[in-house]
Amino acid sequence: MRQPVVLAPMAGVTDKPFRRIVRSFGNQTLTTEMIGVESLRRNHPATRKMMDIRDETNIIVQLVGINRDAMVYAAQAAEAVGAVGVDINMGCPVKKLITNGSGAALLNSPDTAAHLIEAVANAVTVPVSAKMRIGWDDAHINAVSFAKTLVRAGVQKITVHGRTKEQGYSGCVRWDIIRAVRESVSVPVFVNGDVVDRASAEKALSVTGADGVMVGRGALGRPWILSEIEKGVSLTVPKAALICRHLDLLLEYYGAHGIFVARKHLAWYARGKKGVAEFCQSVYSEENVDRVKEMVCAFFKGEE
Repeated sequence: MRQPVVLAPMAGVTDKPFRRIVRSFGNQTLTTEMIGVESLRRNHPATRKMMDIRDETNIIVQLVGINRDAMVYAAQAAEAVGAVGVDINMGCPVKKLITNGSGAALLNSPDTAAHLIEAVANAVTVPVSAKMRIGWDDAHINAVSFAKTLVRAGVQKITVHGRTKEQGYSGCVRWDIIRAVRESVSVPVFVNGDVVDRASAEKALSVTGADGVMVGRGALGRPWILSEIEKGVSLTVPKAALICRHLDLLLEYYGAHGIFVARKHLAWYARGKKGVAEFCQSVYSEENVDRVKEMVCAFFKGEE
């Protein structure tokens, strides 16, 4: 595929262990989980750990917040540890963020969003991008005007999730609105939403005219999907070995808590297979790592 394929930021998912697994299939641009700028400025240990990408390459750091000084601080910290870009979250529909005016709430405050972009763009040398939605709800779709405001403020790339804030992650993706954004601004526009394989990626690019695709939930349990989309081939993946490797990385990163973090990933890897409910019930009740690995090997036996 000529256009770039990028991993979307996903809270609780795109941590360092997951990125390392995705990276094992190719060198696409990957994105961190969204990092709270106020928490980072307060030097919260877990948030500071999320920012540590010094041993990684081709990583964009996504930031979320509303305070300009904290946003600038976090952006400069991201550049200092080797980020190839800084992305500002303007699309997350989670209530906690909406309440404090960040995430998708910025769709209703274009001037505030522009001030954040301008401040960060003037503070770092790496590209500054934004990830947004098409609007707050069906009655307030303002993607085109909002994108134009961001471009005037200095944003260098925009990713548009083709749903409104009110839709969350349900309902139809409006690729037609992403096309309208692409035709209205001079910076690259990436399409996000319901891109789950090569066919859907090609359709999204064709309909929107976008410059690239961002894959989010389509990568859950399928960390190889970015490479499949990019290369146009189906990869042979030894799943049991891959999953056990992922588990080891989670334990290395989170310590003993990694076994609990792994549970959602195990469910995603197993999704669609016969006996998935029984498998999940078994691994969810097991805290012995070796036993979990035995269960994984048995469940995925012979599956490539």
